[in-house]
Amino acid sequence: KAVGSILIKEGFQNIKVNRIEAVSGVSKKLIYRYFGGLEGLIKEYLEQRDFWNLQIKQMEGRAYDVTTPLEKEEIITILEDDFHFFEKSPEMQKIILWGISEKNKTLRAIANNREKFGEPVFKKADLTFKNSDIDFRAVSGTIVAAIYYMVLHGKMLGTTVCEIDITKKEGRERYLNTFKKIIDLCYEKTGHKK
Repeated sequence: KAVGSILIKEGFQNIKVNRIEAVSGVSKKLIYRYFGGLEGLIKEYLEQRDFWNLQIKQMEGRAYDVTTPLEKEEIITILEDDFHFFEKSPEMQKIILWGISEKNKTLRAIANNREKFGEPVFKKADLTFKNSDIDFRAVSGTIVAAIYYMVLHGKMLGTTVCEIDITKKEGRERYLNTFKKIIDLCYEKTGHKK
C-alpha cells in the first residue's frame, strides 16, 4: 500500500526504502526480510497491480483452447477490459509512465510477463488471420498503445486528443467504438464474421 501511495502522490522517483518506511510505519528491515530488498517489494507490488499479470493469473489452471480461431468478441472484450481497467486505475497509469520513463529490471520483467498473456491469444489469431495480409499483432499493439497514450494524455494533461476528450463518457465511447470498427475491418478482410 505504501508503494502505491507514494507512486500516485509523489511519483516513482520517490519510491525509496526510507520513504516506504515513513509512509508505512513499518521498519525497513522488514522490506529486506520479506522481500529481499526494494526491488523485491516493487516486483511484488507490480505483480498485484498490473492488468495483464492479473489476466494471466485468472487464466492459470483453466484450459485455453489455442486450436480454434480467435473470435472477434474475445479480442474486443480483452481490449475493452484493458481500456476500462487502465482508465480507472491511477496506479496502473503511473506504472506505465514509470515503465517508459526509466530503465528498471523489475519493470522490464513485468513487461516481459505481459507478453506471456498474448502468446495463446496470438496463436488463436494466427489461425484466424493465416491467409490474410492482416498483421494482428501490430493491430493489437497499436490499439493497446493508443489506449495507454490517450488515457495518460487525458488524465495527466487534461486535454483532448484529436478534439476528443477521453475523460468524458462520450469520448471514451467514441474511441471504444473505433477500436471495435478496426477489429471488425480486420475480420471482414479475412471473411470471418465471428
